[in-house]
Amino acid sequence: MSVSLRDARRSDDDQRWIQAVYPEYLDELGAISRANDTGVFPLYGEHGSREAELLARWFRDDRSHPLLILDDGRAGGFALISRPLMPVPGRDGFDYRMAEFYIRRPFRRRGLGRAAASLIFSRFAGRWEVSEAVPNKGAVSFWRQTVMAFTHGHYDERVRDGEVRQYFTSELANRRT
Repeated sequence: MSVSLRDARRSDDDQRWIQAVYPEYLDELGAISRANDTGVFPLYGEHGSREAELLARWFRDDRSHPLLILDDGRAGGFALISRPLMPVPGRDGFDYRMAEFYIRRPFRRRGLGRAAASLIFSRFAGRWEVSEAVPNKGAVSFWRQTVMAFTHGHYDERVRDGEVRQYFTSELANRRT
């Protein structure tokens, strides 16, 4: 397995791939919401054209970093890294946030997600926030393990407002990915 990242803003094909896979991502989140009766994640299409507008904003906003996650050159997932409008100093402040992260089912359980997350954290040096909805037990477990491995246990975690949030600093900066 050879994991790499590609800036999805640079290719119309990459943008179309993310747009095509996004409903699959929302369907999985919606299933978690329905199973836990939380209503946290909407059904795909519930908000009409909002999804198209949201995705279009990913590709034009300079605070967004949409990335394609590749496994041996094949698209296996995507991530959206976001930066706050105004950085907040202090303990809960962050430079980067893992806003969206998705690995398609055929690519799971092989280490692709963890390897991609490590590449992303290394690419964007600074203070990070990663958050998961409490009912999304798979995501909570994945991110706890991934952040623990990346930081060697040097991170803070808080649970509030129905989310588990990990905060840490990445001092690496590998911009070649």
